Amino acid sequence: MTRILIVEDENFLAMELMWIVEDAGYSVVGPERSVAETRQVLASKGVDLALLDISLGDGMVFPIARMLDTLGIPFVFITSNPALLLAEYRHRPLVTKPFRPDALLVLILRVLAEQADTPLGDAPKPSSSGDRPE
Repeated sequence: MTRILIVEDENFLAMELMWIVEDAGYSVVGPERSVAETRQVLASKGVDLALLDISLGDGMVFPIARMLDTLGIPFVFITSNPALLLAEYRHRPLVTKPFRPDALLVLILRVLAEQADTPLGDAPKPSSSGDRPE
C-alpha cells in the first residue's frame, strides 16, 4: 500500500489531510508537526510521497525537502503563502490553502505516476507551474 507522509503543524488541517489520504485508500504516516519529528520518522519508516506544509512550528520545511530529494521521495508543498517557497523548489508541485480535496488527490496521483515512470537513478521529473491545482 502506498504510504504518504503528512507534515502539517495545524491540528485541524493535519486531521483533514489524514482523512482525505486514508479515504483515497493510501496509508498515512504521521502527521508530523515539526522538522525534528519528521527527520526521525524518515530515518525509521519508508514513505512513497510526502505532503509538506512549508511553515512549521520549529521552522521551515526545506531541510525535509532536501532530505526527501536525497532519498528520491517525491513531495507536494501545501501552503497558504506561496511566497515562502524558495526559488529552488518553484518547479515542485504546490497546493495552496485552502485547497479542494479532489484537486489534491489528482495531484497526488500525478506525482506518484511520474515517480513510477522514473527509472531508478534518474532525477524526478519537474512539474510545470501550469499543472498546479487552483
